[in-house]
Amino acid sequence: MNQYYKILEIDEDSSIDEIKQAYRRLAKRYHPDVNKSSEAHEKFIAINEAYEVLLHQVTYIQAQSEDGQQFDYEEFIREVREDARRQARMRYEKFEREHKAFRQSGLYDIGLLLKYIGRIFIPFLALALIGLPVFVCFSERSIAPFFYLFFFWVAGGILFFDVFQKRKNYFRVGKFYYSLQKLLEFYTLTNESVSEECFYCKGLKANSIPYRITLVKLKSIQLQNEGPMQHYARYNRKEYTISTPRSQKAFIVHSFASVIKVFTILFALIFLPFHSFIWRFIGGMGLSWLLASLILWFTATHSKTSYLFSYGMIIKIFIWLGVFILISKFDFTKCDIIISKYVNLIVMIMVFADSFIEQALNSPKKIHLFKPLLKKDQNIAEYFEKNCRLYLEIPFWTTVNPIIRWIF
Repeated sequence: MNQYYKILEIDEDSSIDEIKQAYRRLAKRYHPDVNKSSEAHEKFIAINEAYEVLLHQVTYIQAQSEDGQQFDYEEFIREVREDARRQARMRYEKFEREHKAFRQSGLYDIGLLLKYIGRIFIPFLALALIGLPVFVCFSERSIAPFFYLFFFWVAGGILFFDVFQKRKNYFRVGKFYYSLQKLLEFYTLTNESVSEECFYCKGLKANSIPYRITLVKLKSIQLQNEGPMQHYARYNRKEYTISTPRSQKAFIVHSFASVIKVFTILFALIFLPFHSFIWRFIGGMGLSWLLASLILWFTATHSKTSYLFSYGMIIKIFIWLGVFILISKFDFTKCDIIISKYVNLIVMIMVFADSFIEQALNSPKKIHLFKPLLKKDQNIAEYFEKNCRLYLEIPFWTTVNPIIRWIF
């Protein structure tokens, strides 16, 4: 039993809270998503096993002492050790499944690509931060800017030091999940043995990768207060993954529409003649929706994200647009939109208010407001009838989640 205490790096007289704290600390350190070393896998399982055994041991001893019975170590080991190992492997296997699903979704590769782009621009940003005070000093012919812009020197120096420390593995952020060969297989390989019909294209077999969405059913919320700035909310929820049958044609059209959405939004952010970044993004969203709709119409393919279109979502869109219109000035002669200088504060307030709006619209009496309006797969309809939701009503996520789902 001593080995389990050594694994968790705690004393043998540790309490349940100390065991839990040690487990959380070590699990984060050796989590396979964080620790890429070869021994992290076995170490993670060993930590979970030690946690299960010790937790059962303390609980069992307390129960025996309350009943006035003597603790039987051999009996305890027979009952707990196998169960602990099984629980530990189940946790790791669950992580593996979730991690694989995340990589297959493409979001992992997108995040990795952004990391590589960031690594390319960080050295240039460091140079700019260090060079800015010098440039300002020369342009103003005064040494005074050097002192009030000294922070830029510090920030640039920290970035350079970080790059220098990581110089050996600076561009080894990770390996992309999707190679060119895998992408070709996705678009060329089909399963002709299926008899199920594609939901998105009438008359075609569902011989390609199904479209999967995840819905959440919230059971309860537990609030915990451990002092100032120590407030926690634990969601007791159950997630459902629904697969909608899809043909190869629908898969290609949906993928192409997503690419068009991304590039249209990027084009709008760069080239639209609005001063406001927000209105460029709104314009890009509108243009991308128009182009994607035309693609779906010409190819006679149903949208994969029609389940997002609901009365509740329409109300939220009009609220956001209404706020931005109220704080903006429209210059039709120059084809420009000038937004209030307090827009950052207003957006921050709106992000927090959005979750309250979502909760008010998604209440049990008004749950129908977030049920899809357009035609949807019968499986999805059944889960919405069970009061499942697209996401939890938490700040920021209620705003960003629908956009991410719609684009990708």
